[in-house]
Amino acid sequence: MHDYALYFRHWDLVLSGGDPWKKIEAANAYGPVYNLFAWLYQIDHQLPKLVFVSSWLFIALYSMYVFLMDARASVVQKWLFFIFWFFNPFFILSTAFYGFNDSFVALLVFIALFLILQYKNRVVGIVVIALGVLTKLYPLFLLPYVSRNKQQLLKFSLIFLFLLFFTYLVTYLVWGGSFANAFGKANGRDPALFSIMRFVNGAYFPSEFLAQVIIGLTNLFVLLGVGYVFKLFWNGRIEQHTAFLAGFTMLLLFYKAGQQQFYLTYFAIFAIWCMWEFKKETPNLKAFYSILVLGLWFAVMAGLVYPLTHRMEGEYLWLRDLIGLPTFVILFVTVYFLLKSPADKVVEESFLRETNK
Repeated sequence: MHDYALYFRHWDLVLSGGDPWKKIEAANAYGPVYNLFAWLYQIDHQLPKLVFVSSWLFIALYSMYVFLMDARASVVQKWLFFIFWFFNPFFILSTAFYGFNDSFVALLVFIALFLILQYKNRVVGIVVIALGVLTKLYPLFLLPYVSRNKQQLLKFSLIFLFLLFFTYLVTYLVWGGSFANAFGKANGRDPALFSIMRFVNGAYFPSEFLAQVIIGLTNLFVLLGVGYVFKLFWNGRIEQHTAFLAGFTMLLLFYKAGQQQFYLTYFAIFAIWCMWEFKKETPNLKAFYSILVLGLWFAVMAGLVYPLTHRMEGEYLWLRDLIGLPTFVILFVTVYFLLKSPADKVVEESFLRETNK
């Protein structure tokens, strides 16, 4: 059951009129939107999981449909994309077995980016991103890439902040200020399995002193990486769909809370990226294949390594200190390929029109 069994503790508190962010063993690191699932849970304990599984299925089915209709994708690429989504034990276990709520966040991000890219409906897109942030914090890092226009970005940021302020005001009136515990848990936790910081903090890193310095600079690394992608996007060096994916790649590259469930949202952004990248005459195949390799890595971990090593416990505990290193290498290669590919001339012209509005 993994995290899904822990959700019961939080939802029971909500339904009993208690504080869902109360300091209990199963600490609540989620936002107020997550608490609303308590009423689905009241109807049937498995109903929220049905929503989570359906969220993943929608992303997989819709992105697969669009990709199959794309004339620029080869037959081999379409088969690989199909296998990536439907024969990957990582997705099946993360949704149907573990019931991670991140699949719901992934759906919100998927819808938001689709609205922004397809319909240029940034206001509704911002609202949907805000719903994602009010469930789990990390969609916040997509906000800088919503627009290149300074005035528009300011306007959308104010709308976003207003939505958060209003929601947390209502949350405060209902449950008090304990919701702030979620922010502390998200930033204060130890380095997680797939984070490079777990490797740095582990037994195989050569210097304990240097490890502590690097871990202390984690947030700075994240901000510099995301900021660098924003600079490229702002200057018209990369397309918007690539900025969304590269920016989130930078987040996972350095963020110490590198749980596997965060990659449900990452792969949802990848699905959106594919829809737009393969509209180009020369899509970025190196980035495409590198993310497929990342998907294969997670498939091997979820389908083979994790069950065969008894969840990497006992005599296999040492594996936990190594997993973050190959993950970091694949992410680094991916972001390199994403940022190396120049923007199309059509995108440059669109950028000039947008910034001159």
